[in-house]
Amino acid sequence: MRDVVIVGAQRTPIGDFLGSFKDISAIELGVIAANGAMAQAGITSDLVTEVACGMVYKAGNKGNPGRQLQLRCGMPIEGYAYTVDQQCGSGMKAFELAFQSILLGKIDVALAVGMESMSQAPYILKSAREGYRMGHSEIHDSLLYDGLVCAIQGYHMGVTAENLVEKYGISRAEQDELAVISHQRSIKAIMDEKFKEEIVPVSVRTKKGPVIVDTDEHPRADVSLEKLTAMKPAFRKDGTVTAGNASSVNDGAAAMVLMTMDKARELGVKPLARVKATANVGVSPEVMGIGPVYSVPKVLEYAGLKASDIGYYEINEAFAAQFLAVNRELKLDMSKVNTNGSGIGLGHPVGCSGARIIVSLIYELKRRKEQYGLATLCVGGGPAIAAIIENI
Repeated sequence: MRDVVIVGAQRTPIGDFLGSFKDISAIELGVIAANGAMAQAGITSDLVTEVACGMVYKAGNKGNPGRQLQLRCGMPIEGYAYTVDQQCGSGMKAFELAFQSILLGKIDVALAVGMESMSQAPYILKSAREGYRMGHSEIHDSLLYDGLVCAIQGYHMGVTAENLVEKYGISRAEQDELAVISHQRSIKAIMDEKFKEEIVPVSVRTKKGPVIVDTDEHPRADVSLEKLTAMKPAFRKDGTVTAGNASSVNDGAAAMVLMTMDKARELGVKPLARVKATANVGVSPEVMGIGPVYSVPKVLEYAGLKASDIGYYEINEAFAAQFLAVNRELKLDMSKVNTNGSGIGLGHPVGCSGARIIVSLIYELKRRKEQYGLATLCVGGGPAIAAIIENI
């Protein structure tokens, strides 16, 4: 079996909803991350023959954003590119597909990208093509219609978190406490410059000239239990899931260059990590957030490893309740999970996050000098996806 390694891994800062990146498309953010990853690897774009892009909010971005990114980056026109939507898992699914193409011997070098601009998700007039002859019609917010509302159950993803609250007896206090921890960890990571290696700065045009954004925008130093406790339930009148203990709506991109170990040696490129395994599972849509409970043992099995072999985990926080439910089952040591923040503190640009958590995992493994790391996400509709990488 071919040995597949990651030789470049970069991401943009995560922008707030309607924040610094509101006028920058997902494709532009993806190009910035992709160019950063290739520059870090020390390779030229002509070596990349496959581009796999994960993206959820494609409406208004024209056809196949992955191909647009590929050509903007100067990659060979004879190469191929595609765009995949697996909701929150899109960036990791793109990574998996690129990994599999190399593993199967189809190519030697690939680029995997997760990219999203939730700020630019458009509104949709579904009946406009036939014309409005009389009466009212409805404008659909694609932010909800194409992602945040479950396509199968017809209700907001926040309701799936409330379902887990009921099933696992999770308190409001537990959720708010985790949200505070997520922000505190994110702020500390920024203060300690832990993201410096993985972030490629973004130049933003303003009326006063270009401004360089090189720091995640969402983490809040002033988040407190008092403030979170005062927030009202967002999804059920008598619920406990709020905007404060849920992940946020954001913009950002992450990219990785993958190749065979033989190709890396040929090019004189130093690998960052080895891809050990990926895995996918499905759970009931109404409790989609519990997916990592099943993706984690499955990817461990595929990698031929035990839970005790994993030195660090990135488990995306879609909701505090969701993460708490997962850890009720997995019982992980919190000193080895999301220690630099996750979806609540850092933000969750949905098409980007699956790639972002692998990028962040790579660098945290190096800081900790751990051998194996595991990244996983729950996914709207019920799938879950996971990956294990080896620090080299």
